[in-house]
Parts: sequence; structure tokens; C-alpha cells
Amino acid sequence: MSSNLAIFSSEGLFKHRRLLEETRYRFLNNSHDQINIRSIVYDSWVRCLQSGIDPRRKQTEEPLKTADIRNIIESSKLHEASTDTLNDLVTQAQETNYIITLCDSQGRIIFLSGNRQVKRQAERINFVLGSRWSEAAIGTNAIGTSIETGYPVQIFAAEHFCEGIHDWVCSSSPVRDPVTKEVLGVIDVTGFWKEAQTHTLGMAVMASRVIEQRLYMQAISTRLQLIERYFSVVHRYPKEAVIVLDSAFEPIKTNELAHKFVNQVTGKDIENLWGDHEFKAFIKHHLNNVQQNKNYEVFIEQFGISASIQEIYDVGKRLGFVLILKLSDQQTPAKYLANTPWSKIVGKSSNILSAITQCNMVAHTNVPVLLFGESGSGKELFARAIHQTSDRRKGPFVAINCGAVPKELLASELFGYDPGTFTGAAKAGRKGKFEEAHQGTLFLDEIGEMPLGFQVHLLRVLQEREVVRLGGTMPIPVDVKIIAATHHNLEELVNNGSFRADCFYRLHVVSITIPPLRERREDIPLLIDHYLEQFALKYDKPLPKFDQQIKNYLVNTYRWPGNVRELQNCLEHAVLFCLNGTIIQEDLPQSIQRNVQNNSSWITDKIFDASQRKSSTHEKEALIRLIQESGGNLSEAARQLGVARTTLYRQLDKYGVTKTW
Repeated sequence: MSSNLAIFSSEGLFKHRRLLEETRYRFLNNSHDQINIRSIVYDSWVRCLQSGIDPRRKQTEEPLKTADIRNIIESSKLHEASTDTLNDLVTQAQETNYIITLCDSQGRIIFLSGNRQVKRQAERINFVLGSRWSEAAIGTNAIGTSIETGYPVQIFAAEHFCEGIHDWVCSSSPVRDPVTKEVLGVIDVTGFWKEAQTHTLGMAVMASRVIEQRLYMQAISTRLQLIERYFSVVHRYPKEAVIVLDSAFEPIKTNELAHKFVNQVTGKDIENLWGDHEFKAFIKHHLNNVQQNKNYEVFIEQFGISASIQEIYDVGKRLGFVLILKLSDQQTPAKYLANTPWSKIVGKSSNILSAITQCNMVAHTNVPVLLFGESGSGKELFARAIHQTSDRRKGPFVAINCGAVPKELLASELFGYDPGTFTGAAKAGRKGKFEEAHQGTLFLDEIGEMPLGFQVHLLRVLQEREVVRLGGTMPIPVDVKIIAATHHNLEELVNNGSFRADCFYRLHVVSITIPPLRERREDIPLLIDHYLEQFALKYDKPLPKFDQQIKNYLVNTYRWPGNVRELQNCLEHAVLFCLNGTIIQEDLPQSIQRNVQNNSSWITDKIFDASQRKSSTHEKEALIRLIQESGGNLSEAARQLGVARTTLYRQLDKYGVTKTW
């Protein structure tokens, strides 16, 4: 029996009610077989049983307070669009023994009118303005079941799950948003069971369709206004990324700059990004509490950039928002990141800001994060910043290098051990890294180095969220955010059998690549200044300058195979060995000096102005003149050039220069 109607005639209502009461009794006494009841009612009864609803309930819960009801009604788009239709319906039902209600998507009554005597009787079951009639509140009823299923439905007498409502019949039809198709609420027609009529469900359906049509016309009008504002803003700000949102914070129109920028920094299309619950919550939080007609600025962490927000109003009603992402404001990210955990990561290149933005987004989730990056690129620094940004920042951050621990000790390091497990073990046993990181973050560095045979034990912990210490039997629950990192291509390791596929996919929920230093060269000058200041302070030395040509080479030419860590070590060495207040080639580590010497063609840029580079004769003359000005002191000449003496010797040999001074 799949019909949404409970009755097909007003005759035989007493008999129909009695049969329903018998059916309900058998159902409640575990006789579910051969139940002669409509499927929409049977399914609802099953949901009620599973939810633990008391079938003996006499009324629904107490209604909301008057002020709360008023706030809900005033902010309800559905109520505003339904008023005229509801009043017409009440007029039609005026001479009948029915009451008309409108409920929101939670089943709360936000409009109620109709026969005065019936209203008075309905108060006994709390069928009043502000009361909730969802299935979760009062079991099977037309309002709640219509919301739950999304279909029109009539519920008669003992079809109601709770016995306190058996004297009623109600007919409800959902009202859907014309754009999103979500159920906004329901129209309901309710009366005494003896007054049951087949046409009441048709009345509710017709009214809901009229309201949906009105909502559709409103949506078209609003959309046109939003698009008109979009073209106005794009014309005014042709070099900025523009996103227009409706009042539900959904994107309506975006320009090409916005599409490209969002995809670059998040790896997602705008439509997919707005489907992310965390991002949507962030946008709502920053856009909801705004005064009318006030333009303001907000930093959108997920984009790593600020946005100017303009609200769109029409006759005092908020239609939506314009977001203007300030792509031309290069100082914005640094400005807003200054007092956050991300300020420890020096850089403003698009590559590094993209990595920061992605990490910042996942910091607020509890999913595993896999950081890819070459050795020395700063993976642990990113992991710590994720931890310090997350809601686990008050918990511990525990790090372990999976490649640095002997495989025989890895299990005890990660899982701990009970007393007496092996010779030399601590008498009281010891916690493993998982336990130490409880309610915090565990950073598994160089996860690609983890022995293949051990990965199955890690997988079990990731799935079960509990560990068993070596020598123990009792599982210990652990609440840990996992951040793993590797310089390997794990997919290749999976393909060649060196890494378990199931472990890879369990860790690979979110993956972020930290760019190598050579791919963010615009950050090298910032890093140089940062580390020079740090090491000068550390060793109590004057802040040194950098020979410009040496600096240019380090910034623009050297490959930095060891990434930021190598640059840091290089600058610490240079500060220690700098004697003249200016860092020259000889102050650099030997490995970098050799690289400079092997690429010494750049030395001519140091010696000669571009206007002089007409022939090797000019270059030779300039070199001789420099040596003569140095009084023949090759060491002084090399110092002025900022190169090692051996490099200067090669240049002299190149031009066949012998001592002429």
C-alpha cells in the first residue's frame, strides 16, 4: 500500500481506525510480518522504534518561547513567501473543522490559524505556535514524516506512532527551495479523525506548489540583481578576483581570475570548495554578523589573502555578498600571517603561500595529512604549524623519524611496552609515541622508510584508534591527529611493492607538497636576511652585509639540493667565518665554494659594466686595472671581487695575464 492518502472515503472511518489500532498493536509487539499498512507509515514506525520514541506519548515537547518564535518567523524566507497563500487557504477552510499550519524544516510550527474550537483542542497535544512536530519529537505524523521523506502524506488516527495523537488526521505537503530542491518546510491541514476527508491532502499539495512558484519568481529576481551587481564590480575592478554569493553563501557568479586563483591555492574548483563543510562554516562565520550597508575587509585563511566584502541589499533585505580578492595587494598575506604559527615559515612566493593555505585548511580537520617534499624543505616546520593552528594545539606534538629508528626498536618506540617485556626494559614499562601524542599530533617523518612488515601494525592503529603495548594484552584508546611526511614518491613505492597500498591510501586522505627552494627563489632574499639576523644575534656579531654578486649567485643560480636546511647551514657558516663585515666567497662552505668555482663565468659580471663588455680585450684590461689598484695584492683583488683566489687565478690564466705590476 504505497498511496500517500490514508483514506479514500469518509465512510467506514470507525472500522478503519479499529483495524489500524490492531495493526499498530501487533507491530509494537514484534509481529512485523504481514502488517497491512502503507509502506510510508511502516517505514516511519520502524524509524520511531529505532529512535526509541515512546509510543505512549500524549503530546509533543513544550513550544519555544515567544521571543524565539518571533526571531524564527522574522528570519524565515518561507514564512514571508507563504503568508498570502496561507491566508487564502484559511479563508477557504473557514467553515470547516480544520486548522492550517506552516512548519519550517525542523517541524516547528511558524503559522497556525483556523477553527477556534479545533485550535483549543489541539493545544492539549501542544499543537501550537512554536511547537516541534518532527518524527524525532513525536513519532509518525504528517508534518514530520513529510519532512523526513520529502513526499506529501496523510496520516490518519492510529497511523500516528504515539497514542496521544490518535484522535487526529493531518495532511502535509513539503515546500522545496526552487534552486537547491531542499525541503524548506511543510503546509499542513489538521482536524479531528471523524472529519477526515480525501481532499485535504490535495489542498496542502496545491498550496505548497503555489508557494514554490512564488519562491521561484523571487529567486529569479534576486539572481538577476546579483548578476547585475557582479558585472558592475568586475567592470570597476578588472584586475581583481570577484565572487558573488547569494544570501545562503552559495556562489552565483565568478570571474576567470577568481576561478584560476582558487584552483591554484586550494587545488579545487570554486563549486567543489563551497561544498566543503569546513570552508562553508568559515565563510558563514565571517559574513553572517555584518551591519547593513557596511563594506569591510576580512582575511580568508584558506586563500592566504584578504578580501573586500560588499553586501548587496534591496529594500532592507540582504540578497547576498560580493567578495573582491585583493590579488594586487602583495603585502596582505604577510600582514595577516604575522602573528600566527605560519609566521615562522619565511616566504611570500605563490608556491609557499599555496602550501601554507592548504595546510591551514586541513589544520582544522581531523583527517590524516601527508606532506611530500625534498629533504630540508621544511616538512616538520609545516607539521608543527598545522598542530599549533589546530584545536589540538594545547595537546602534545610528538615527532619520530621512521627511518632513523632501527626496525627492531620501532614497535616499542611507537606502541610502548609493558613491564618485563624484554631484558633491559624499564621496570614500569613505557608509553609509546602514540600514547604520548594522545589528544595531540603525531608526526611520522620519513614514513617511506618504515619497514614493509611493520606497516600492517601501523594500519591497524590508524583504523582501530587504539594500541596494544608490546608484552601487553589490553588495548589503549588513542586520539591522535596523524601527519606523515616523506621525500619519496610513495605511489612508486606502492607499485614496486616497497609500501603497502592499504597503508598508503589510509594516510593519503590529504596530500600537500612543500616546494623545494629552487622553485621559490623569490623567497631566498627573505630567508637570507632572516638567517643573517638570527645568527648574528646568536653569535653576538655585527650584522654582516653580503657581497652582491655572491648573493646574486646564491639567489639566482645555485640549485640548493639541501633546500632551506642547506641555506640555513650555509649562512651560519658564513656568519662565523666572515671577518670584514661583508660575506664573500671564501666565507661560504667548501661544497658551495666549489660550485661557485665550477660556474665561474659569472665573474665577468662582477668586474665589468655591461657597456664595457665589447671584447675579451676590454675584460682583460679591466682585470689588470683592478689588480694594479690593489697594489698587486691578489688576495685583496679577490676580496674586492668577492671570489676565492683560485677563481681569480683561473681568470688570469684565461686571459694570459702575467705579473705586469
